[in-house]
Amino acid sequence: MADAAQKFIQEVWGLQGTAYLVVGIRYATRIQTVGWQKLAWDDFFMLLATLVYTAESVAAYFVVAYWQGLANNAMTDDQRATLEADSPEWVLRVNGSKTHVIGLLLYTTLLWLLKACWVVYYKRLTEGVHNMRRLILGAMIVMPVTYVACLLVAFLKCIPFHHQWQINPSPGNNCMPAVSFIQTIFVMGMNTVTDFYLMAIPIPMVWKSNLPLRKKFTLLIMFSGGFLEMAFGILRCVSILTLGDVDPAQSGYWSVRESFVSFVLTNMPMVYPLVKKYIDKTRSSSRSKGTGTDSRGYRLNSYPRRGTAPRKHPLSIPAETTWESDSKEHIVADKVHISSGETSSLEQQTTKSHHRDIMSGNNEKSMPRSSKEQNRSKSRRRTIENQIIVTTEYTIQDTGPSPPQHARGFEF
Repeated sequence: MADAAQKFIQEVWGLQGTAYLVVGIRYATRIQTVGWQKLAWDDFFMLLATLVYTAESVAAYFVVAYWQGLANNAMTDDQRATLEADSPEWVLRVNGSKTHVIGLLLYTTLLWLLKACWVVYYKRLTEGVHNMRRLILGAMIVMPVTYVACLLVAFLKCIPFHHQWQINPSPGNNCMPAVSFIQTIFVMGMNTVTDFYLMAIPIPMVWKSNLPLRKKFTLLIMFSGGFLEMAFGILRCVSILTLGDVDPAQSGYWSVRESFVSFVLTNMPMVYPLVKKYIDKTRSSSRSKGTGTDSRGYRLNSYPRRGTAPRKHPLSIPAETTWESDSKEHIVADKVHISSGETSSLEQQTTKSHHRDIMSGNNEKSMPRSSKEQNRSKSRRRTIENQIIVTTEYTIQDTGPSPPQHARGFEF
């Protein structure tokens, strides 16, 4: 038992260190991309999630290292009756049960903070995609409601609340935080449902996009991380319900593991562009300098360079989204957005006017450029936060008595 506890302690702090590294890379990427002053709400939620994850790891450490994995479960009625109050084992079981209660609340809070990060990220990602607005608004309702429901189960499953660390008489399964059936199954169910909901936001959009298959499947894998999280949640549930009475610390073991997986997966969209950038630089350095390589990642927003026409977003859905290829977390549709201080891609679509030819006789003559030619232009300018100006200019030519050619519309 001591060896298993020591291995778990090493696992806890190893996962914690890896999580700190991942979140550090996330903030380095975000600050390099948008700066300190333009960090978004998901960055704030991730900071809270990091603090909660640290507290959860500390709670799991206390369960194993200090309370020896004991709680108010896995005891017969005779053992409960003969266990003296304030004895060393009694103290371990009471404190272990209390720490399990705290750990479960931290576990639930962490998962739903990470879901909040996803919602904010997807809101920024799908800005301007009108058919996604309902899904985002729905997520803003579903996530808080399910979190409150989990908290209500945690606090109301055992009344009075202090029975969750009662030793004698047996408080019943609902009041045994390490192996509570109702709390374990309910949290797993809510977690699974909300993960499916979150994955339903980006996956259809990526699947219908114009990306090459290799890049499309890369993004599908990244946005399908919820399946891995659900697998760990199911393993946690099964291990608690089957092994909880043998090893009460199973709750702490699998809560920490699932939390780590969820934490890393939530940071992947922010970490991946920087990782890919360095991978591409490494590849390009090994090649000949004469061969140009495009080291841009899948970042979803960009500054359009002067004098260059915006290119179509590889994640664009026909007639729904547009995007610059060098962008950062933003998909727009038919308009320009500046979201969370980030720059947006710009694609101005203009429709060229078509004119019918007016035929006079059977001879076609070139358009005369005389004093009768009148040029009239209409322009529309709109200044956005970062002074991007969109100008569309049309030229209408009066051909006079001569047969005209097609007038052309110019896009700037």
